[in-house]
Amino acid sequence: MDIGDAFRQFAQRILSASKKGGLSRVELKKLDHLLARTGKRNAILAKGILSALDAGGASRSDITRFGDLLGKANQRILEDKPPFTPKEGGELTDIFRRAYVSRKTSGWFSRHVDELLAQEINESIKGERNLAVPKKTPAAESAGKEERKKLKA
Repeated sequence: MDIGDAFRQFAQRILSASKKGGLSRVELKKLDHLLARTGKRNAILAKGILSALDAGGASRSDITRFGDLLGKANQRILEDKPPFTPKEGGELTDIFRRAYVSRKTSGWFSRHVDELLAQEINESIKGERNLAVPKKTPAAESAGKEERKKLKA
């Protein structure tokens, strides 16, 4: 699995600085493993979120707005502020709802987004990386129909 270029560059800078700072070989190996796992996790989460939006039928404008919200969230996180304002959190929930992504997932995402994940998703949205969207299976389609029924009720 390929991780994003921005994350890879970030990880390289951290490892280079750590080597200069005198970390032992064992500590560097642990740090390298931690950074690689984080990068893979972010890539998987980015693909999962965007695949869910795409499979749920989110419009291109919703996905573009999602990217804009993530850009603003990234800036706020760097300023030690919460990622989303209450209004933006509601907008994010609406985007997920229109794509038939559960409210629980939407809430989890708004609470757990970090600047590296936001950057990974934003790169994917802007077309800097292609995402392989998993094909729908009969089980996935059935689950999607059940979710839509719950939302309509």
